[in-house]
Amino acid sequence: MTEVDFYILPEDTTAARDHFACRLIEKAMAMGRQVVLHVADKDHAHSMSDYLWSFKPESFLPHQLADATPPEETTTQTIITWDEPSDQYHDVLINLAREIPQGFSRFQKLSEIVVQQPTLLPITRSHFQFYRDRGYPLKSHRIGS
Repeated sequence: MTEVDFYILPEDTTAARDHFACRLIEKAMAMGRQVVLHVADKDHAHSMSDYLWSFKPESFLPHQLADATPPEETTTQTIITWDEPSDQYHDVLINLAREIPQGFSRFQKLSEIVVQQPTLLPITRSHFQFYRDRGYPLKSHRIGS
């Protein structure tokens, strides 16, 4: 069953959420895990792609946009998508979209990042309730508080 982690940040900006997503991707990649970053739309995907290339001045996080190469030809550990993730991926899913991806339950681990933004808090609360009501194991992590 998919393990669901909620990372609760004290900040209220989507920039803080995006930065933390990069930190999660970096950690997962260091552990040899495959990551799907699910975002709301193509613009956010390109923005996150740019951010992953410049996340740290001394290095970058290799990745690929989902529409760049057919999934069966992908060799990178990290894929950014705004559509439903390909059936090829089953390891780690980081959700930055407002909706819950339909195929989330085939992943071993799902991460949701919570920021203290009034428009996003009700969405992440509803995600928490959705997973809880279906019996998924949930963990909450307060970051930097």
